[in-house]
Amino acid sequence: MVVARVASLVSTNWLKQHIITTTSATAAKTINVAAPSTNLRVLDTSWLPETHVNGYTDYYQRGHIPGSLYFDLRKLSTKRPDSPIDCPIPDTNLFQEHVESLGITNDTHLIIYDQLNARPSVRSWYLFRLFGHDNVSILNGGMTHWVKDGLEITTEEPKVNDKSKFKVNFRPELLLDYQSMLNIVNSQSAAIVDSRPDVGGFYITDDDQSGGHMTEAKSIPFPKFFNEDGTFKSNKDLQLLFLSAGVDLAKPVVTTCLRGMTACAVVLAAYNLGKEDVPMYNGSWLEWSAIADPKNIIKTKKSP
Repeated sequence: MVVARVASLVSTNWLKQHIITTTSATAAKTINVAAPSTNLRVLDTSWLPETHVNGYTDYYQRGHIPGSLYFDLRKLSTKRPDSPIDCPIPDTNLFQEHVESLGITNDTHLIIYDQLNARPSVRSWYLFRLFGHDNVSILNGGMTHWVKDGLEITTEEPKVNDKSKFKVNFRPELLLDYQSMLNIVNSQSAAIVDSRPDVGGFYITDDDQSGGHMTEAKSIPFPKFFNEDGTFKSNKDLQLLFLSAGVDLAKPVVTTCLRGMTACAVVLAAYNLGKEDVPMYNGSWLEWSAIADPKNIIKTKKSP
């Protein structure tokens, strides 16, 4: 079955119009569920890679958009003890089993959101595309905008009665491993966009104290893809963002970050501008800084 391409972003008003109100069979109150006629699934993807954060109990169970199910990024991103990759790509069977447990099929239209800063949403959007599912949209502004617009949240958890069938169509061209990234760095065959914070040339987060970046990398920090209200920037603003960083989307582009989460925003931004072939280096800086030859690392010092 050929599924028409859906918008990568939907508004809270769009989602409100595409869910219906029904009475729960187990509780004397009204909840919202996805309308069966639209084959819609709404997924709360709230999660952070820090080990002490449990997205299901810390966020989803405390309140979520009515009718939404929990998409467990933590389950799909278990770090291997012998690898510097912090958020590995799940194997095909694990991804397929989790998706099928949520009643998702290949023609399901997915609406993804989170209760944090959009990192889980863009990562989830990327994963679904990587595994061959293009029928996926992000709720622009996430649950923050949903609440701001005065819309309902609930602790009611919908049940999936039957496990679905989901066929994976893995797209290796959207994923880079270390050797592929090394070849690109050595050949300078693509623009490298690094989405980590850039403070005076020193890319740093709370858990990225080493300092430095790949040779020839161009910086577009993750927050710059968003407006002040947390919504994704317009295509016009995104075009200016890439141009100001010296990135020509008519040529090959790849992206990296700290651990393979915020780089997904680069993939999404390029996708919104019609460039659908931007791959992500999932090992990103945590792997690169651990194993790359020093000649391929530009060391920088923290600004005073």
